[in-house]
Amino acid sequence: MAPTFRTDRAAPRAIEPVTSEDVNARRAGLWAAGLTAAAALCGLAAIASNTVRSATEESPGPGVTAAAAVSLAPLVAVALLALAAALSRPALAGALTAGYGAVALGLTVLDVGLLRSPIDANRLELFRPNTAEVLDPAAGAYLFIASHVFAVVGGLFGLRAIDRASFGENYGHSAQAELVGRAAAIRIGGTLSALAAAAALLTAGAMFAPAYVSTDSIVLVPAVVQSALTTSIGSGLIALAVLVVVAAALASISPTVTSGAIAGAGLAVLGVFATRVIAGSASGPEIEVSAGSWLGTVAASVLVLVGALALPSAMRRDLRVAAVRERRRASLPSGRSIHLHIAAGIDGAVAGVLLCAGALLPVLDVPAGLPDPTILAARVALVAGFVLVLACVPMFFSLFAAATRPLLGVVAVAGVMAGAGVLHAVLMATEIDGIAVGSGGVATGLGVIAAVVCGALVLLAGSAEREDVDTSEIRTDSKIGSVALLGGTMSAIGLGLPLYSGVDASAASFVDFPWGWDAWGQAVLAVTVVAATAVSARSRPARSTALLVGCVVAMIVYLLGWPLTQGRVSDPVVGAGAVVGVIGVVVLAVAALLSARRAQK
Repeated sequence: MAPTFRTDRAAPRAIEPVTSEDVNARRAGLWAAGLTAAAALCGLAAIASNTVRSATEESPGPGVTAAAAVSLAPLVAVALLALAAALSRPALAGALTAGYGAVALGLTVLDVGLLRSPIDANRLELFRPNTAEVLDPAAGAYLFIASHVFAVVGGLFGLRAIDRASFGENYGHSAQAELVGRAAAIRIGGTLSALAAAAALLTAGAMFAPAYVSTDSIVLVPAVVQSALTTSIGSGLIALAVLVVVAAALASISPTVTSGAIAGAGLAVLGVFATRVIAGSASGPEIEVSAGSWLGTVAASVLVLVGALALPSAMRRDLRVAAVRERRRASLPSGRSIHLHIAAGIDGAVAGVLLCAGALLPVLDVPAGLPDPTILAARVALVAGFVLVLACVPMFFSLFAAATRPLLGVVAVAGVMAGAGVLHAVLMATEIDGIAVGSGGVATGLGVIAAVVCGALVLLAGSAEREDVDTSEIRTDSKIGSVALLGGTMSAIGLGLPLYSGVDASAASFVDFPWGWDAWGQAVLAVTVVAATAVSARSRPARSTALLVGCVVAMIVYLLGWPLTQGRVSDPVVGAGAVVGVIGVVVLAVAALLSARRAQK
C-alpha cells in the first residue's frame, strides 16, 4: 500500500508521511475502543435487567445498587479513555483495552457461575438470596457474559493496535538516545516498578481469599479453592492475568503502553474488589467484607495510581537519566554470569514448583480407610513456592537478572524455611506405625534441596558479576546500613520467638530444645537476613535494594504462618515473634526505600 501524506496547516511546508502501520494501528485502536464501549453498553443493560429468576413467585432480594454501579464504572472509564485516545495515541488505547481484556477473560469464567448456579455466585450487588430455593439465570446473566466477551475481543484488537504502533518511528521514543529500546521499568523508576510488582502480587493473592465473611445460612462463602469450578478457575485466571499484564508492561519499551496496560488491568480488578467491599458493607450484619477484599481494593488502587503516574514519570526521568545509565553500563553481566543467572532461575523455578506440588499432594501416606491428615505447614510452603517461582522470572532476562539476583537468594532461603516446617511434621508423623511419607512429602524434600542449590547458584552468579565490574568505587552507606541492620536484627529476633501460642502448644522458637527441623529452618533464615542486611550497606545500590526487598518478602512469607497455621493450637493468640517480626519488616522496608532512592541518584 502506497504511503499517503498529511499536511499541517500551521506549517504548510512540514509534510509527515502517514504509513500503513499508522493507519492500521488507528484502525485497530478504534475497533478496540468500540468493542470495549459495546461491552460497557452490555453491562449497563445487564444491570438494568433481571439477573436471576425464581421458579416460584417469590423473587430474591434486590442487590446493592451502589455496588452494581461501581462494578461497571471501571469498564465505562476504560471505554471512554480508549475512545479519546484511539486516533491520537492508538498504542495507549490498545494498552488500556488489552489490560482490561486480559482480566475480562477471568471475569467471563467467573460469571459463568451465574448460569450454572446463581445462588452460589454470591453476587450481592445484583441480588440477595433470601431462601435456599434454586434460582435460574435471566437475561441479565447472559448480558454480563456478552459484556465480558466484548471486552476480551476488544483486548485482542488492543494487542493488534500495540503491535502495529510498535512499527512507528516514535514508538518507545526517549529524549535520551541511550534509553530508546530500554524497558519501561527502568524509565518509570524503581519505586513505581516495585509498587506495580508488589500491588500485582497482592492483588493476585487477594483473588484467592473469600469475597465475604458470612454467618447467613443462605449466603455461603467457602474458600476459593473449595468453591465451584467456575469460581476457582475464574479467580485463578484473573490473578494470572494481573501478573502477566504487569510483568509484560514493565518489560515493554514504551512507557505509554506500560501506563495504559497497568491502568487497564488495575481498573478491572478494582471493579471486582471495590464491588465486594461496598456490597458486603451494605448487606446487613450477617455479612462482612473479608480482609482479602479490602487488601485487593487497596492493591488495585495502587495499580491504577501507578498506571496514571508511569508515563509522566518516564518523561521526567528521560531528561536526567543519561549520566546514571553511563555509570551502570559497566555492570552489565558477562556470558558466564548470564549462564549462572539462567541456571539459578531454572533451579529456583523447579524448587518452587516442587514446594507447591508438595503442598497440594498428600504429604503423608496413611492406612486405607483413614482420612488424609492436614499438614498446616504445607500452606506456608505453597506460598513460599509460588513466590519463589515469581522471583525466578527476572533471571531469564539479562536486563533484570543482575539487579534482582540477590532477591532470589533470600527468597530461596525462605523456601527452605517453609519446606523445613513440612518436613518436621512429616518426621513427627512417621514415628507412628502405619504412617509413611507421601508423594507430597517427597516433593517437598526435593524442593528444599533444589532451593539450597538455587541459593548456591545465586552466590556463584554474584561472584561472576564482581569479576566483570570495578567495585573499588563502592562506598559504605552508614545510614542505610544502620537502618537495614536494625531491621535484620529485629527480624532475626522475631524468627526466634514463637509466632503464636495456645493453651496446649506454641509455634516453633529458639527457646525450645531440642530444635525441630522447623526451628532450624527459621534459624537459617534468621542468619541469612542478618547477613543480607550487613552486606547491603556495602553493595551497589541496585543490589542493596534487591537484598533488602528479598528480606522483606522472606519475612512476609514467615509471618503468614500466623493466619495459615494457627489452627495447630487451641485458642491461638498472636505471639511475640509476630509483633517483633512485623516491626522488623517495616524497618527493612524503610531501608529498602532509602536504598532505592540512592540507586536513582
